[in-house]
Amino acid sequence: MRILPRSLRSQITTAVVVLVTIVVALAGLVIVARIDHRDRTDADRQLAARAEKVQHDADKLLKQGDHPRADGGGDDYGGLLAGSQSLVRLISDGHVLAQRGETPTAPLPLPTHDGYRTVEADGQTWRSLTQPLNSAGDRLEVLQDIDPIEDRLADNTLLVAAVTLLAALATALGTWLITRAVLKPLQRLRGGALAISADTTGSHLPDVTRPQEVADLSRALNTMLDQLHTSMEATRRFTADAGHELRTPLTSLGMTIEILQRNPDLPPRQRARALAAMDTEHRRITGLLAGLQTLARGDAQALPERTPVVLSELLDEAVTHAARRNPTTTYQLSTSQAVTVTGWPVGLRLALDNLLDNAALHGRPHGDVAVRLTQDDGTVQVTVGDDGPGIPPDQRQVMKERFTRGTRTRAPGSGLGLALVEQQAHLHHGALHLGQSPSGGLRATLTLPAA
Repeated sequence: MRILPRSLRSQITTAVVVLVTIVVALAGLVIVARIDHRDRTDADRQLAARAEKVQHDADKLLKQGDHPRADGGGDDYGGLLAGSQSLVRLISDGHVLAQRGETPTAPLPLPTHDGYRTVEADGQTWRSLTQPLNSAGDRLEVLQDIDPIEDRLADNTLLVAAVTLLAALATALGTWLITRAVLKPLQRLRGGALAISADTTGSHLPDVTRPQEVADLSRALNTMLDQLHTSMEATRRFTADAGHELRTPLTSLGMTIEILQRNPDLPPRQRARALAAMDTEHRRITGLLAGLQTLARGDAQALPERTPVVLSELLDEAVTHAARRNPTTTYQLSTSQAVTVTGWPVGLRLALDNLLDNAALHGRPHGDVAVRLTQDDGTVQVTVGDDGPGIPPDQRQVMKERFTRGTRTRAPGSGLGLALVEQQAHLHHGALHLGQSPSGGLRATLTLPAA
């Protein structure tokens, strides 16, 4: 069973109406109770004053009994109490000896004890004060009709109920209208969210400036959408690139396997060439997958926390390992001082390895690679120059794109090396510049902001 309404607007309205109703009702009842208490206290005070006054003329009342003088003389209580809804009785041994004032419509029961009491008779309510009159056991009772007080209490209670009902209705209407305006930005966000689909490019939720909480929610959701869009685009690009670039080596690998299966008695020399071709294609596929995965992670911004990196030490280690991978190439490293940048050691090492291997791959056989590390005006430059054919100026920008190979090179490769360096440069808020080295080959300069 559903207790609360489903919509936020209805829930807010219901909660506010209930709260206002309770507050107004409690406040009204407290005021009514205070007024009623004051009226009853005044009635008791009047009874006490009247009883004190009657005490002095009790002998006259006893002598006259229930028949005061016709001219009103002898005592004042016959004329004073008549029409005042008050009554005075002198009681002895359970009998009324004298009585003055309003005659009740029904007989009033005699008091059983002294003090205040409330008496009801024939729908009429009386307030009574009984006091001892003398040592003989006679008692004096003074009564006051308090129906006006009861009527006032009922009227005030009805008034509070009416005011509470009106306050609830007014609150419900006002809250409903106010929440409509307040929740309008959320309705805009909801409409924008419904319009977003997986095929929508660069979709965003509407920009909301007020209220602050909804504006923060809008910014957070748009940031999340940007991240999801980036991740989705990276996945799509990885899938497309992998499908496109792996088709050829996988086809070649499959054809070689088929040749070996159909020709089990293939001569050893041809079999060796087929296995060597398979090994080459396998390395190519492995390199392509590794490069594509790295590019996809960078595109998706799946990056660890940035930390200080001593670039001079990282470059020295990278050059040492590059020399082992490329024993026919001579690396000449020149560093002026210890240089520190802020970034990701794995990403920076990947960029340096690709620059060093690219220089060895596309430089001349048994050639030299010059590596320099400098720092100037808050930036750090890593320069790698080879002595190969280089890249024409009109092709240098294109060479940073994925799967792009130069027209002058005959060396094997996947065309991802410079693309990986370009991506890491962008992720580290730097840049990659391609130029010509003094020996005529390619000079690649990786510029990064210093720590």
